[in-house]
Amino acid sequence: MPSLALNWGTLAVEDSQGRGMPLVFLHGSGCDLADWDPVIAALPASQRTIRMDFRGHGQSSVPKAVFTITDLADDVLALADHLRIPRFVLVGHSLGGMVAMELARRSGRAAGLVLLEGWTKLTCTRAFTGDRFFGQLDPKTIADIQQKSQTTRQRFDPRLWTGFWQSVEAFNGYSVLQKARVPIWEVYGDLGRTADTQRLLEVPENPRIGWVWLAGAGHYLPTEKPQAVAEICGQAVAAM
Repeated sequence: MPSLALNWGTLAVEDSQGRGMPLVFLHGSGCDLADWDPVIAALPASQRTIRMDFRGHGQSSVPKAVFTITDLADDVLALADHLRIPRFVLVGHSLGGMVAMELARRSGRAAGLVLLEGWTKLTCTRAFTGDRFFGQLDPKTIADIQQKSQTTRQRFDPRLWTGFWQSVEAFNGYSVLQKARVPIWEVYGDLGRTADTQRLLEVPENPRIGWVWLAGAGHYLPTEKPQAVAEICGQAVAAM
């Protein structure tokens, strides 16, 4: 797998080298770039897609020093510099959505954000009720997701993971969303949704932010609803 050498190790990447506005995919915690396979399969073959494994995930190196969510955003920018792409649409799932917002805070290079249950802050996970995390996925798929997450966590020195996760817990993307001047798609599964859910997700009023609720879905939208996610990505590219 191609990789980019950075000061902390190597970043595993895949670039389809297609045409047009690139879609840069950022996976969730304990996941990896392969999680995007069903979404990318549903996109036009000509669409340029770029994906990466975060530090310590998938085929990327395991860091030996403390890192934060800001460092993950800087890794994305380093990859964009390496590939010489001045503008791109970020598609982030869960942690990846938070990294996308952190990148938007630090740089104006994101032309749009597709946030797939990319929490404004981590406590917003409480906006839903019930056991909706894995949606209606089959037991084998759920077991595979859980095993991948466990394997990833075990790769890290526990002190480094704790330090990283503290930065995730401290993250708050409200001001990024409030001040955004690019189109943003807030995408959520509707399982466990209540009359208060949208308010509890703490997304500010901004005419550039649109909401999408995917019926019958939980948290793992790239796996549960790849066709719907691909269609939203297509809308994002068309809006540029």
